[in-house]
Amino acid sequence: MTENHTQNIFNLICNSFPNTCHNFAILKLAVNYNNADLKDLYYKKVDAHNEAMLSNPFPDSGFDLFVPEPVVFSDENNSKFIDFQVKTEMLYCNVATNTMRTCGYYIYPRSSISKTPLMLANHTGIIDSGYRGSLIGAFRWLRFLNSSSDFYALDPYTRLTQICHPTLCPIYVVIVDESQLSTTERNDGGFGSTGTGV
Repeated sequence: MTENHTQNIFNLICNSFPNTCHNFAILKLAVNYNNADLKDLYYKKVDAHNEAMLSNPFPDSGFDLFVPEPVVFSDENNSKFIDFQVKTEMLYCNVATNTMRTCGYYIYPRSSISKTPLMLANHTGIIDSGYRGSLIGAFRWLRFLNSSSDFYALDPYTRLTQICHPTLCPIYVVIVDESQLSTTERNDGGFGSTGTGV
């Protein structure tokens, strides 16, 4: 995605949607090109999401992520990492100043996760503005007290988490090739550091 293309999207949204919010975000989403089914699913999801954003004066704040493959939890309470097979870059768009800048964002659990025995281990994922690696979620299985099962199976394409801008402004999503994400000093490094040392 070129800078000119991004500016065109910015102008389109500024001029076309009846939103109660002044500002919005643009999410560049690069889906694993080796997973055609996942990419097709995201194309459909993005179309529906963007249409709702442009037509609804009260649009949703989050954009859902899909679990790309079946996952089985068998080790109670220990974290299991799920690679969502997407890489991203978010731009915050300030309508008043007519500016866009790359920004960080959050990954929150969807409310429907409460219907499962799973929890996002760190509760809120903080995605720094310079991170260009694959989005990964750490989940824990909390076995129900009345359950006799020694595992929990998660179906592919389940939605457990959502991407939100820190201000909870609406997000317009554009699917791009990974090469169209900006490069940074950090890029895909630094996920899940232990927090020890300097």
